[in-house]
Amino acid sequence: MPDETQDDQETATPDNGITDADLQRHWITILAEYWRQADWEQFSGQQKSRAESFSERLEAAARSGSVHKMLKKLAHGLGMSAPNLPTAALDPLAAHDQQAMAVLRREKIYLVNKADETVQNYFNAKNNDDSNPEPTTSELTDFITDE
Repeated sequence: MPDETQDDQETATPDNGITDADLQRHWITILAEYWRQADWEQFSGQQKSRAESFSERLEAAARSGSVHKMLKKLAHGLGMSAPNLPTAALDPLAAHDQQAMAVLRREKIYLVNKADETVQNYFNAKNNDDSNPEPTTSELTDFITDE
């Protein structure tokens, strides 16, 4: 089998019908929800940024083995019980568990940055509209920016 470049991996559809780029977008949606729902008050005494705190907990959770186990461990690490997650983003991750976990482990920093950016884009837009900035998960996906 010939070697694929990074660009080929992002655009090619593997035998299972989902690309790594699709999985990245689903991860960004899920991680943005975790970011939005996290209990950030528990981290207020730390010198670390939210991104550093989130990344550390994601790093530890990513070793859990499966998407569901990882999400449960991440929620616990962020002081959450069971976050409200969009099934449209969660189902493909769970259905392609090994591939999704490989994408997460390989792209952690990028995914955390995009999740943070997505939530910030949403709140900035809502604040500019003088409305109550309480997103729904479908709205959050509208604020994922392409590079």
